[in-house]
Amino acid sequence: MLKKLNMLLLILTASLAASAQDITATVKTVSSAAPGKDFTVEITVNKAGVSGFMKYFQELPANYTATDIDSKGGNFTFADNGAKIIWISPPSTDQFVITYKITVPAGASGTLSIGGKFSYVMGNERKVFDIAPQAVSIGGSAPAPTPVKTEPVKESTPAPAETKPVVAETPKPTPASTPAPVAEKPKPVETKKEAPPVVTKPTPAPVPATAAAASIPGRTYKVQIGAFSQKPHIDGVSEPSTLQLDNGMTKYFSGNFKTYDEAVKRKKEMIDKGFQGAFIVAFENGKIVK
Repeated sequence: MLKKLNMLLLILTASLAASAQDITATVKTVSSAAPGKDFTVEITVNKAGVSGFMKYFQELPANYTATDIDSKGGNFTFADNGAKIIWISPPSTDQFVITYKITVPAGASGTLSIGGKFSYVMGNERKVFDIAPQAVSIGGSAPAPTPVKTEPVKESTPAPAETKPVVAETPKPTPASTPAPVAEKPKPVETKKEAPPVVTKPTPAPVPATAAAASIPGRTYKVQIGAFSQKPHIDGVSEPSTLQLDNGMTKYFSGNFKTYDEAVKRKKEMIDKGFQGAFIVAFENGKIVK
């Protein structure tokens, strides 16, 4: 009698195990989405009698986000670029639908794979089901409106054609008054380049150099390599000269040029020799032009 009961129990256990099936699921969503917009994902789940722990996970690229719509009693979280739903006890019905929203970041493009996977326990065995993914084209619909917008812009281009003769007529009444501002234009051109005399840090060098002051009538340009309270040791400075200040400081220069372009070349030479703070100073009859 006992043997018959054991046999019946084995047959019943085997039949229950045979009736158990794995979880299956399908995904439904849009075929394309625009950057900066949202779209909805629907996952239809057939849990096939699973009554214990169950988890859904969908990985997303960087800057994408997911928001819960209906997780059917599960705990929805979004972290580390992944949407996750965990059920301690899944819905009682064998088939149910979960929905959530995905937000596409601005500027995104390419193809996004939507599917995810389910992890669950059946018969003390952990199992994983990968949902067949659906491809979503990101940015596919964005290029369509752009050519439409550019076409009316091209049609409106005749408007600038009418403004050109208006601009062309303006010089006619003003030629007599234009010479005055033309004469003033040279002064901001070169004084702006000379204006930024930034305080430079002295750069040490081994051999002392003699300072020779020279002045040339009119506008000239020198390259200042430093300003020091004590006589420095400098080396490799062509055409050196100095200027003593009232505060006890002495400015050291290289060259004495009639053109700004010549001074630019000398400034580059001084920087290449280690005088990183070298800059151009303008002189007018031997005095610095502020």
